[in-house]
Amino acid sequence: MANNASMTNTKTIVSLENWTGYRFGLIASRLGSFIAPMYEDRHKLTVPAWRSLAVIARYQPLTAAQLATLTSSDAFKVARAIDLLVRRGLIHRDVDKADRRRASLKLSADGRKVYKDIEKFVVRVERELMAALDAHEIDVLRRSLDKLDHQLEVQIKAQGREKFL
Repeated sequence: MANNASMTNTKTIVSLENWTGYRFGLIASRLGSFIAPMYEDRHKLTVPAWRSLAVIARYQPLTAAQLATLTSSDAFKVARAIDLLVRRGLIHRDVDKADRRRASLKLSADGRKVYKDIEKFVVRVERELMAALDAHEIDVLRRSLDKLDHQLEVQIKAQGREKFL
């Protein structure tokens, strides 16, 4: 009986719709489902390819390992996205002369054009989405997201999954 009581006291009931990951996932999925058909239809890009193109546009030049980290994608998805983008002529993959295992990824002129086309669409959608919030709420949201990202990366992941089992 004491075990049941202590188990009940240590559990905090949080409804599914209040789970941060669930809510973030829903919003991201809904937003992605709205945006993805644009770049799939107009530019024949997959979600990982578009995400990779956008990250390369922002942080170029970078390596495949850096791209994987910045997109939170596994090496296989990143490799496929890079291959697609190179085949389509949207990025250049230049082998590092000092270390032939590494390559530097940069947008090509065509890649910049495709990126700019998609960016215009995404920015318009982002503005409409964020119109639901005032300037203070946007600032609080961005600061809160930074804090949550930091907490996940620095505190929670560092402790390992076992702590939470």
